[in-house]
Amino acid sequence: MNNKTKILLGLALSLLTVGCEQEANSVVHNQGVNCLECHSFSSAGTVYNNLRGKNNTSDGTANGYKIQLLLSNKQVIQYQQAIGHGNSLWNGDTGAINDFTAQIIDPNGKVGNSSLKNSHNVGRLACNSCHTQDGLNGAPGRLVNYTYYKTLAKKIQENN
Repeated sequence: MNNKTKILLGLALSLLTVGCEQEANSVVHNQGVNCLECHSFSSAGTVYNNLRGKNNTSDGTANGYKIQLLLSNKQVIQYQQAIGHGNSLWNGDTGAINDFTAQIIDPNGKVGNSSLKNSHNVGRLACNSCHTQDGLNGAPGRLVNYTYYKTLAKKIQENN
């Protein structure tokens, strides 16, 4: 390999490395889109600050929040933060998952929101497929970092 080829190859590799670093530190990465359509994670989703958060923007996402599953057998599956504010993922064996309670974990490691007890099953690991801007399949909307049901109950009380 001549020097000119080595230099061009080195330049190409350095550009690829910079691109990967920018992607890894990206604030925006397909928030709200079904992660499992492109990635082979076991489960993933986006946590928002409001029920109607928009796709493909970090506006309204809950940066630093993650998802956690509390299985019916009391086992806990913790997700890790993913590329893009509000995104989190888990890669693991789904064989032990039956019914579970989905939980939102704040940056301090505390549960900030939770689904109804054991209201999800192994077929519901693509979080953003139901937790869309308008909600599908009975989901109220986005995964949010506050207790949706308490907020809803408070609004009902205020209106009565």
